[in-house]
Amino acid sequence: PNPTLPLRVPAMAEPAEDTKGDGHAGAEPALQKPKEPEEMTAEERSAFAAKCKDIGNRGFKAGDWAYASLAYQEGIRYLEYVPHDREMQPLAGFDHGGADQLKSDMALATTLFSNLAATSLKMEEPLQALEYASKALNFDENHVKAWFRIGQAQLALGEHGLALEAADRILQLEPQNADASKLKSSAEVGERKAKDKEKAMFSKMFG
Repeated sequence: PNPTLPLRVPAMAEPAEDTKGDGHAGAEPALQKPKEPEEMTAEERSAFAAKCKDIGNRGFKAGDWAYASLAYQEGIRYLEYVPHDREMQPLAGFDHGGADQLKSDMALATTLFSNLAATSLKMEEPLQALEYASKALNFDENHVKAWFRIGQAQLALGEHGLALEAADRILQLEPQNADASKLKSSAEVGERKAKDKEKAMFSKMFG
């Protein structure tokens, strides 16, 4: 059920153990190449995807957006793996690990796509952020962070009305959400400025 990731990245090295390091996302000690997804069980793929999320989070906190994005994408690559035959058709009877595992994987995929949207916004790529956040909502239509990132992306694109819609959706889910209130205020200000600019332009044209 997972969407197909448009970008493939090489497998990340997996930390042999947790260490504090120097705070830089790329400074993971004692790295070893992990198995490819086809070499793992469903449970192993899920566990590795969760590690990718944690590695990505460390990169995000360190301000290494590209590294964080790489880690999140790699997590998605493992979660979306489905074995196939020579004609690229999914193998019948593929075991996803059971209903509980599938539910957990979908929640993790939601987080990974939402986090990818956040890194895209940091890298000033609102269209990419919009795509990733929309994929997160494919798994959970009430995911607040995904809606917030859609609102941020729409605001960056100058789509103030759509940013307002996203903010309103969040406030329906969480009426006291301060970030959504700020987003709504910014969108309203942007919309007013856009209308004033449009009026001024028409006044010059026809005044």
